[in-house]
Amino acid sequence: MTLFFLYLQLDNNQLHDYTTYFFTMKKLKISIILISAALLFGATGCTDWLTVKPESQIILEEYWQSESDVESVVFACYRGLTEDDCVYRMIVWGELRSDNFVTTGFAKAREDMGLGKIMKGELTATNPCASWGSFYAVINYCNTLLNYAPAVVGRDKNFSQADLLKIQAEARAIRALCYFYLARTYNEVPWVDQASVDDTQNYALEKSSNREILDHIIDDLTFAQQYIRTDYGRKDFNKGRFTLNGVNALLADVYLWDEQYGKCVETANKVLADKNLQLIETKNSNAYQVFYKGQSDESILELQFNTSVQTNNPVAILFGSNNISIGELTFPVNLAFNTNETDVAKATGIHSPFYYKINATDIESTNDIRSKDSYRSNGDVFPIFKNTGFRIEGTSGTLTTSLYIFRSGTANWILYRLADVMLMKAEALVQLGGTENNTKAIEMVNKTYLRSNTNGTIVADSLKLTNYLTQSALSDLVLRERHRELLFEGKRWFDLVRLARREKSTSTLNTFVNNKVSGNTVALGAAVLDAMYMPISQGELNANNKLKQNPYYENAASSSNR
Repeated sequence: MTLFFLYLQLDNNQLHDYTTYFFTMKKLKISIILISAALLFGATGCTDWLTVKPESQIILEEYWQSESDVESVVFACYRGLTEDDCVYRMIVWGELRSDNFVTTGFAKAREDMGLGKIMKGELTATNPCASWGSFYAVINYCNTLLNYAPAVVGRDKNFSQADLLKIQAEARAIRALCYFYLARTYNEVPWVDQASVDDTQNYALEKSSNREILDHIIDDLTFAQQYIRTDYGRKDFNKGRFTLNGVNALLADVYLWDEQYGKCVETANKVLADKNLQLIETKNSNAYQVFYKGQSDESILELQFNTSVQTNNPVAILFGSNNISIGELTFPVNLAFNTNETDVAKATGIHSPFYYKINATDIESTNDIRSKDSYRSNGDVFPIFKNTGFRIEGTSGTLTTSLYIFRSGTANWILYRLADVMLMKAEALVQLGGTENNTKAIEMVNKTYLRSNTNGTIVADSLKLTNYLTQSALSDLVLRERHRELLFEGKRWFDLVRLARREKSTSTLNTFVNNKVSGNTVALGAAVLDAMYMPISQGELNANNKLKQNPYYENAASSSNR
C-alpha cells in the first residue's frame, strides 16, 4: 500500500539536511509524492484506507478532496517522526549528555552527527545535533493538515465535522509532542502554527518564551483531549497513533515539567484508570514483551518500524544489532551492576542505581532483572541491549547466566508506556508532599520496582516509606527508579534537567553526569541553568536575523558545556 506524502521542496535544494527549514524559504512549491506506508502500520489490511491516485505530483489546492487525502497526510506526520534525524535527536537530546552513556574504542560515536564532541563536553552551534529542522518539518506537516483539512468537509460527504475534529486533535497532539521536545532541548524556540505554503509569508520569526511554548502545547493537548479517538479498532493503530491515553500521557509529562504537580497527578490518573493498560508482570519476559515484540498491553504510544520498509537505524547504530554487536554507546562501568560477577563487591559500580545501599541493612535492587535486560557484560564494557533483542536466562553451575539474542528485525521506539506514567505520578506526589501523598508515591514506585525484583509479591526487599522519611530521600528514590526503569529510553537527561529547574541549580545534575567517568578532568554537566539547553544551530542563525542564540552560547563562537 502507498500513500501521498507532503514534501516541501526548496528552490535552493537545501531540504536534504533540513537546515534553515523554515527560515530560508523563498519560492516554495509543494509536491505530493508516493511513499510506502507499510512502515507505520504493516503491509496488509490497509487497502481500504485510501485510493492511490496515479499522479506523482498534484497542485496543492487540488489535492484536498477526500477523507483519504486527509488520512494520507496524517500518516506523513507519523512518517516524519520515524525519520533517522528525528529518532537520533530523541535519543541524543534525551540521553546523551546524561550519566547513561560513554563511548569505547569499539565506536567513533557518530562523528558525522557530532556525538563524540558532545560526549567530550564540546557543544557548539555548528554541531549537527543542534539542528532542529527535522522536528519543524513534522510541525509543518501538522500545520498543513490543520490548514487544508477543513475544506474537505464540504467536498467529501463521508468526511464530517466530527471526523475533522478527530483529525485536528491528532495533528495538534503530534505538533505538541514536537514542540515539547524542542522546549525541553532549547528552552525557547519560534512558535510556528501556520503552514508554510506561500512565498509571501514571513519566515523570519523570533523565539517565543518557554512559558509561551508550554502554554501553546497545553492548549493543543487540551483540545486533543476533547476529540481524540480512544480506539481505532486495531492494535497497531492504538499503539502507533495518538489516542486519548497518549494525549494524557504527554500532557502529564508537560505538567510535570511545568511544575503543575496537581494537574500532573490528575492527568496521570486518567491514564492509569484504563484497565486495558497493564504492566507486563512476568519477571523474566516483560522486556521481551514490551521491547522486542512491541505493542504490549503496557505500551501507550510507540513509533512503529518495519524492516522491509525502514530500519530503526539510530537504535541499531547507537545501541547495537545483529550486525553490530556493540553499538556506538555503552553503559558506564561506574553505573553498571555486572550480573556475571559472583562477588557483589566487585560487581557493583560505585555509582550504580542497582544494588543500591540505602543504609547499613537495606539495599535496593538486589536482584533487579532490569540490570540484565537493559545492558549486557562484555568484559569491562557494558553494551546497551534494551530494544536490540531478547534475553534467555539459564544456569551454568551455580551462576545464573543470560543468553542474548539480537533481533533480526527492527525495534519500535516507545515514546510513552504505563510505567513511565506511574513514575510521573509518583514524582508529582512527592513534590506535593504530605504523608498521604508520600504513601501513595511509595506505593506507585513499588509497582514498577516489584515487577522487576519479585514476581509481584510484597517481600523483604520491597520499598518501605520508613526508609525514605524526608522529601529529599523520597525524591531521590523516584529519580533512581525512573533511572532503572527507563534506561536508554530517551528520558534521563530530561529528568535531570527537570530536577535542576526545580532546584534552580545544576549542582545535582552535574554530580550525576560526572559520576559516569572516574578522574575526568573535563566537567560534562552544565555550568549554569542556561547551559543545560542546546545552542541554536548556526545555520538557523544565519538564515533568520530575528533569531538570537541561547544565552549561554551567545558570546562564544565555540563553547564547552562547562
